[in-house]
Amino acid sequence: MSNEQAEATITHRKRRAPDAAHRAEALKERIYVIFTVLAVTIAFERDASHASVGGAAFTIAVTVLGTLLAVFVADIIAHMVAHSSLPTRQELARHLHVSFGSLSVIVAPLVILGLCAMDVLELKTGLRTITIALVATLIVVTLIAIRRLTVSAFHKVLVLAIMSALGCAVLVIELAVH
Repeated sequence: MSNEQAEATITHRKRRAPDAAHRAEALKERIYVIFTVLAVTIAFERDASHASVGGAAFTIAVTVLGTLLAVFVADIIAHMVAHSSLPTRQELARHLHVSFGSLSVIVAPLVILGLCAMDVLELKTGLRTITIALVATLIVVTLIAIRRLTVSAFHKVLVLAIMSALGCAVLVIELAVH
């Protein structure tokens, strides 16, 4: 590969690859969605004897879609306020990616609910499995973030404890309304 080809490849990748701020925005939205799906799942699990697989899947899908649409609208309005202009095509694509890229969060819950619909799992077991998968995802993301911090081990453990407590507080507040 010539130097010109290598430079063209690097330039192309730089244009395509999201920067750290973009990745952080997308991750933040995914975490919001995980907490939302977690609250809905736990609420359904409380009343699993009266719930249906279809009802759970529909509620999760509609809740996530509504949340992501609200995030997208908020991003567009915030952009207009901050820049006094409509987003460019590239900015609009970024907002769409950040907002609706989080739809991937509901793949595992919907697959698990599909297993419930095929009678591979009972609904209550499926909802518990979804809860465990979502909590595990939050833990892994938090551990990855903390691992990258440039602080002492003590401070990393302290941050993990604080983030865990705050995550529990979010769930308690969200579940209080369900």
